[in-house]
Amino acid sequence: MVSLRTLLAGAAAISAASALGTRSPDPGAALQPRSIDKHIKLKIMPLGASIVWGVDSTDHNGFREHLRDLVEANHGNKVTYVGTRFHGNMTNNACEAYPGDTIGEVMDRSMSSGAFDYLPNVLLIHVGTNDCTPDLDIGPSTAAAKFGDLLASIKSKVPDALVLASTLIKNLDRGVDERIVKFNALLPAVVKNATDGGQKVTLVDMHDAVPKSDINTTDYTHPNDAGYAIMARVWYEGLVNSSSLITKPSAHGKAAPKTPSKASKAMLQSAPWILVPLAIWMLIT
Repeated sequence: MVSLRTLLAGAAAISAASALGTRSPDPGAALQPRSIDKHIKLKIMPLGASIVWGVDSTDHNGFREHLRDLVEANHGNKVTYVGTRFHGNMTNNACEAYPGDTIGEVMDRSMSSGAFDYLPNVLLIHVGTNDCTPDLDIGPSTAAAKFGDLLASIKSKVPDALVLASTLIKNLDRGVDERIVKFNALLPAVVKNATDGGQKVTLVDMHDAVPKSDINTTDYTHPNDAGYAIMARVWYEGLVNSSSLITKPSAHGKAAPKTPSKASKAMLQSAPWILVPLAIWMLIT
C-alpha cells in the first residue's frame, strides 16, 4: 500500500474565489487579454513540490508550458523560467520543485540552492500538500505558519518580486482533503499579513478551478493534463490581474539557466554505471 505521503495531496477549502479576491476561471471561457507592459520580461520561478514539478503530466511540463504560451500569445511578454531543477520536454524547463517535500523542506532547499541568485520578478507557489498528509501529523495551523515563513524568506531574497500564492488543489483522499480544507482557509490571513508588511503577494484559488474529475485516480493527488491546463489559466489570470505590481527583473540577477541537453541527461543517468567500475578499479590497483 502506498503511503499517504507518497500520495501527497491537494485540496479544497474556502467557499468561493471571492473570499480570495480572485475569481476562478471557467476552463471553457474565452480569454480576455488585458494589459501587461510588453517591455517587462517575466523571469518566473515556479516553487513547490510534485505538482509544480509536473508529476502525472504526459509531457512532464505540468502547467509551465501552458502558462508561457498563454502569456506570450496574448501579451507578447517574454517568459523565462528560472530555478535549479529541470523537468519536462519543453525548452527552458527550469523550476524550483521538490517532489515529496513539505513547506519547510522546500523553503530550506530553495534558500540554499542558489535559485534566488536568478532574482526572479515573479514567483508561483503551490506547496503544502505534503504537510497535510496524516502520516506526518504536521497540522494545518503549523503548515500555514510555515507558509508565512516561506513568504518572509522570499521577501528577504527578492523583496520587489510579485508572489502568486495558490490554495491547494482538491485531493481524492478524504483525510488529506479535510486537512487541506483547513489549510486553505488559513491562507488569506497569512497572505494579508505579508501584504501588510509590504510584500507583493496575490492569492489565487486553484481549489475551485480544478475539478476532482481532473485529479489522477491512481495517486489521488496530481492533476491530469486537463487539470494542469486549468492551473495554467488560473496562474495566467492571477498574473494579469496583478500585472501592475510587476517590475522589471534586476540586471544583477544570474542569466536564466540553459535546458540540459539530452546528452547531458543521458550522462547523468549513466553516471552510477560509470562510477561503479571505476571505484572497483581504484580498489584493486
